[in-house]
This record gives sequence, C-alpha cells and structure tokens, in this order.
Amino acid sequence: MSEVLEFDLQGYSAAISGLIEKAGAHVAAIKSAAYRVTSGVIFRPDLIAVNNHLLKREGKIPVHLPAGDAAEATILGRDPALDLAILQVSGAQWPTPQTEEDPALRAGALAVVVGRTLDVGLSASAGILGAVGGPRRSWRGGELERFVRLDVNLYPSQAGAAVVSATGRFVGMATAAILRHSALAVPMGTLNSIADELLTTGGIRQGFLGVGLQPVSIPEHLQNKSPLAGESGLMIVSIEPDSSAEKAGLQLGDILLAAGNTSLTQIESLMGALRFPLLGKSLLLTILRAGDVKSVEVEITVRLGGRS
Repeated sequence: MSEVLEFDLQGYSAAISGLIEKAGAHVAAIKSAAYRVTSGVIFRPDLIAVNNHLLKREGKIPVHLPAGDAAEATILGRDPALDLAILQVSGAQWPTPQTEEDPALRAGALAVVVGRTLDVGLSASAGILGAVGGPRRSWRGGELERFVRLDVNLYPSQAGAAVVSATGRFVGMATAAILRHSALAVPMGTLNSIADELLTTGGIRQGFLGVGLQPVSIPEHLQNKSPLAGESGLMIVSIEPDSSAEKAGLQLGDILLAAGNTSLTQIESLMGALRFPLLGKSLLLTILRAGDVKSVEVEITVRLGGRS
C-alpha cells in the first residue's frame, strides 16, 4: 500500500509541476510600482492583464517576460470596477493560452495560481474553486462573465497571476480586490471583452448621470413605501448643469432607491447600473422625494473612461 501511495504522490507532484511550468509560459512579472513586482497574464499576442489597484505607474511599464528578457509596456486602459488594467507590448507575438470550458468550472475543482517574481521565477499556490456561479456584479459595479471564487492562498507577488485548471487551461486572472473576504478569478471571457472594448472604442463605456451622491439610511416607515427600498439609499447632494439628471428634473435632496429593478444601497450599485449595455438608453429611477416615492425616467449619456 505504501509503495502505491508513494507512486501516486510522485505522479501527482510531477503533473502539478508540469502544469505550472506550462502555464508559466503565459505569465509575466510586472514592475507595478517603484518597489513592487506583481504578476500579469499574457492572454493575447500583445496584451497582458494585471491588477489595477497595484499598478501605480503611468507611461512605460517594465515587464519581465517568461523567456527571461525584459520589455516595456504601455497601459491600454483600466477598469477599476474589475480591478483590471490591460498592458500592451508593441510588436509582441505571444501565443494565446487555451481557456477552460464552462463545464469544467465547478466548486471543488482543482485550481492552481501561477505567478512570476524577479528573484525566483515562477511562484505557485494550489487549492480549489470555492464557488462557481453565473454572471455577477462586483461591489464596485464591474460585470463578471462568471463568478469564480478561489479557495487558494495568494502571495503578494501572485496578484494578477494566472488561475489554471487541472487540464492546464486558463480560468482567469487572480485578484483579491473585488470580493471583500476572498480572492476571485476575473474570467478569461471578461478579460477579452474588456480588451475588445478598449481596442474598439478607446475606453471603457460608462453611463453618466451627473450627480454627487451620499449614502443615507432610510427609516423603516419609508422603506415600506416601495418594494425596491432598502435600509439605505443615495441622496443627491449636487447636480451638474445640463446633465442627464438636471434634464430629467432630479432635485437636491432626492434619495435614489432603485435603478430599474436594482436597489441602490451603495454608490457602486449605481455604477453597475450605468454600465454597458444600458448606455445611451433611458433608465427608470425610483426616488424618495419629501417622503413620497416617485418614478423618474432618465436618458443616460455616455462617457469613455479607463483610457490612460
């Protein structure tokens, strides 16, 4: 029995080591700040996905590639709502990694996080996919193609690292800045859709309402006036001239309760409601004004953000 167990463990160990080495061909080390190195996922021939909250540089970004050579990247764009920044290395032609198919993404499946450091090279952690679900909005308002929670220990250098399945296919980019209590994988499909938007429009399309907001508590007797009302709402404290909010007749002191069928309990909830594909269309807002619940239809204008 001990000989069989030893053989199985050796085979498992060799398989994991091979998987990490193979995945490492698509992982770069990024000098994200003067004294910090993080990881990045090479997901297209000239594009690298990194964690936005750790990318403190502008202009040219030093990148150390899997083969050991150095390069400089520029920031194609940022999407803070997904903790995602996309770097572009001009003229690069890296192979595109294979993406794991949806049926293999299920709770309990093996997950390996593969990052890269300057001093020791590849850095890895192993665990499981703690939870897998359908599309999800992050607390910052970003739209994830799939919800993939990681039950994996992330070392500091593994921020932005590749999340890989047992087949060696890529699940997404690791980040600990979207979910408050654990790490997530930003799915490969989401990385590609954001890259497509940046390359096509030059930025991240974001709806613009033109208001300043302050979260406030809603008294219980007022919560009962609308099924969409929660324990808190968003009070309008400023309105920009000639904005969508002004044109729709919104007023200072109005409390936003819901956008469409989405309750607005925090500013990030509204940010998510103003994301594509609602841009350029009307949005029905449920508001509380002087103790009465009203519905206001607002024509949402579009701004481009995320471009450096």
